[in-house]
Amino acid sequence: MEGSYPNELRLWETPATAIAADVPPSMNGRAISAPHGPAEFAERLYAWEALNVAASDLAAEEATEAYSLQWFLNIENHRHSRHGRWIPRLLEFAKHGNETLLGLGNGLGTDWLQYARHGADVVVCSPSAEQLGLIRRNFELRGLGGRFVHSPPASLPLEGASIDVACLSSLLHEVADPQPVIQEVYRVLKPGGKVLAVTSARHDIDFWLRVCYPWQRWLPRKAAQADRNAGGFSARRLRKLFAPFVEHRVYKRQLRRSEVPHLWRWVPLPLLERLAGHFLVLKAFKPLSSAITLQAAA
Repeated sequence: MEGSYPNELRLWETPATAIAADVPPSMNGRAISAPHGPAEFAERLYAWEALNVAASDLAAEEATEAYSLQWFLNIENHRHSRHGRWIPRLLEFAKHGNETLLGLGNGLGTDWLQYARHGADVVVCSPSAEQLGLIRRNFELRGLGGRFVHSPPASLPLEGASIDVACLSSLLHEVADPQPVIQEVYRVLKPGGKVLAVTSARHDIDFWLRVCYPWQRWLPRKAAQADRNAGGFSARRLRKLFAPFVEHRVYKRQLRRSEVPHLWRWVPLPLLERLAGHFLVLKAFKPLSSAITLQAAA
């Protein structure tokens, strides 16, 4: 499925809802449950990509056709404004023009197409042909270019040292063993290349609520949250996984004030995010010294 992006919008022979019916994105670290119909799937996919948008906001946009341009634009507006305002800055959308960027992970490519808008050559790899089709459609409807590769993340059909930036989105907590994925990212990055990894945080607001209010763990909803967070990472483990890289920086973000108990709401939200946010964002570089190893191997 690798190839250059066509200049005009490609017409789909089957409805997008049918194409998307088997796409398995994750919702806070767990696959969206089945069975469900195409309409319900689109609704859950919308909520997940828009950072669990409120039900009231979702209901107001029910009239929008799923997988249309307006549908994708609504998701982008929810994802990158207010609660997700940290995403454009931490993921550096405007800093990688004229560079080759690799996108790996789940979702609709809402973040990756921002790099294409700023002049990056975007390469998206996914093991799911259906999910890759939705990402490609998102790009096509915006008139943006990209390369779309059907491939597992631990075995990329890309040349070594060919990528400037790798952006991993909601991927590491989905695979059984993230180490082969990280090794593959290291291989394809150029010496001095950057990795940006977004993953679920183990010590988020749900974790601290279980610590401070232990009796809540017997409630069905809280038990489900405990299972959900079991696949998250601590900042220490994330740095350890990316040990071959250098200059690690880890940030914790994404928290709504409504999720915080009333007794804690006097604390500034930016501080609460750093203590109990749902996501970790890691930034690190492939060491320049790796170029010496490459020359020796050649």
